[in-house]
Amino acid sequence: MTIKTIILGFILSILAAPAIAEPFQVAVDHAKILRLSRPAASVIIGNPAIADATVHDGQMLFITGKTFGSTNFIAIDNEGKTIINRSLQVLPADNRLTLHRGGYQRSYLCGDGCEPVPGIGDDTEAFDRIMTQRKEKADEGTAAASE
Repeated sequence: MTIKTIILGFILSILAAPAIAEPFQVAVDHAKILRLSRPAASVIIGNPAIADATVHDGQMLFITGKTFGSTNFIAIDNEGKTIINRSLQVLPADNRLTLHRGGYQRSYLCGDGCEPVPGIGDDTEAFDRIMTQRKEKADEGTAAASE
């Protein structure tokens, strides 16, 4: 057996093996673009509590991480044929800090400084206070825009 035959056999065995795609990864509260090989008519997220998907122009998807976890997504075309069926992992954002004190948990988003943000598992008082403040700020912006 020659070295060329061994190399050719190795290359053919690699090409014949099914390709295992790495999971698509996105961070919590972030979105990533995924381009498809052909237009999708529909996209299904296995667990919509973990992530969301929006079809932009048929071949461009926006995948948004909602909470930590793993699920999958499937895109199908107009004929019901699968374009992609891939695992999806939603990971924590790199700049998030979680403080555990006694039985309480609080989340912070850090850059030059750290600001409190609502996070899964945070104590109810802190979470509700932050969500109320965010709603009030959004309502002020909506009111200002309508004037």
